Amino acid sequence: MKDDFIAWIKNHQNDEYQVEQVDQDVIQLNSDYGKSTIRFTDIEESTVVEFTIVSNKDETVKFYLHFELKDEGHAKQLYDEMVETLVALKNHKTIEVLLSCSADLTTSMFAQMLNETAQSLHLDYHFNAVSYLNIYEEIEKYDAVMIAPQIGYMLKKLQDTLPDKLVLQIPTALFAAYDAFQTIQFIQDELTNFNKLRKKQKEERCVHCMQHKKRILSIAILRNQTQTRIYYRLYDKSKIIDENLIIKQIMNIYDLYDIIDTILLKHQYIDLIGIASPGIVSDDKQLKDPTTEKYIDMKQDFEEKYHTPVFVYNNANAAAVGFSLEHQEYKNIIFHSQPFGFGVGGQGIIANGRIITGKNGLAGEVKYFLERMQLSDDCHKLILNEQGAIEVVTKALLPAIALVGPDAVAIRSPMTPDMNEIKCHLASFIPKEFLPEFFYIKEVSSYMLDGLTKLCLDCIGEK
Repeated sequence: MKDDFIAWIKNHQNDEYQVEQVDQDVIQLNSDYGKSTIRFTDIEESTVVEFTIVSNKDETVKFYLHFELKDEGHAKQLYDEMVETLVALKNHKTIEVLLSCSADLTTSMFAQMLNETAQSLHLDYHFNAVSYLNIYEEIEKYDAVMIAPQIGYMLKKLQDTLPDKLVLQIPTALFAAYDAFQTIQFIQDELTNFNKLRKKQKEERCVHCMQHKKRILSIAILRNQTQTRIYYRLYDKSKIIDENLIIKQIMNIYDLYDIIDTILLKHQYIDLIGIASPGIVSDDKQLKDPTTEKYIDMKQDFEEKYHTPVFVYNNANAAAVGFSLEHQEYKNIIFHSQPFGFGVGGQGIIANGRIITGKNGLAGEVKYFLERMQLSDDCHKLILNEQGAIEVVTKALLPAIALVGPDAVAIRSPMTPDMNEIKCHLASFIPKEFLPEFFYIKEVSSYMLDGLTKLCLDCIGEK
């Protein structure tokens, strides 16, 4: 099947990309906008296929998955999905830079000069300008932000709230002289350095493996406005022996099958499977099939397919348990997740050392009260500016803090990295002596995976 699939790929090149067979196990699809690598790894009688797409614009991974090559139709379907992502990069080839100052008058003129200079230099750069009040509403469309010197005091806060974007202050001399050429050179150099640094940085890990005798595959699903990320780890007797990250625009249950099939091919057996999913998890039913819009009984489906015990949890609950492993001094914990761009987040709650799920998994679903609270604006609009995000997060936390009285609150919210601001706002409602300790969480996947593993062990009664 491997040879047939390679032949099929080589017969499907078109004007959008060129197919190059690097060696017998690697094929590359090269376009003006990105590169896709297809790698074949033979394991015993089977083959694992990996698809990776890297953008030429910023050298970031836009697509990654792997699967066991055993179904020709499924392999071709995934290949078509990969090619669609590769071709779509041409719509995002231009580096978009957002300029901002207290009002957008001076930066608008400068943006126009920068666009004219970029065009004369035949560079794929586009500049636009907005008031600093609208940065968060617009930022999702842009690769970088450059602020004028007069609002340079905002630089650190913007860098903290936008960790995945390059945020710079325009050098005063360049802005005063409207030196478009040197400014473009400045941002080119800074983008190069930013992408190199991001490439070198390893994911922050807060691994707190429990002592156990099982081989557990933990899978955590996280979604944002542009893509789905599926993190997984294989724990064997308290040691991580395999881990990876799947990146796709949308996902379905077959992506989880591919992870499990590949792990079984590489490692022969799994004792338990844990899955952490967004949203309400009730009786292990959570994943919604994008074609039928029906919820899938994940426990029954996976146990019938793999003959392995399967446990499904809400991902915020898993994160709360993971945080408790790192901070065993706290018995009452709230883990609040507020993904960037989402008006409503969710909470994992631990009371007296036990995770609270509530009837049918309802606990922590703040959407049922937050959108009806007295807010200064719609929460989906508020979350797009700094003060609005603080208002949304504090109002979401207030009822849970008053009811649970937590010792600690962990917050995953890129728009509100300053925990002192959160604490000060909550102090206007709750006396300071009753407020918990606050922790800012930048990278949540490790907490989810470790917490999920602990939940699985608890279910089978193993410590």
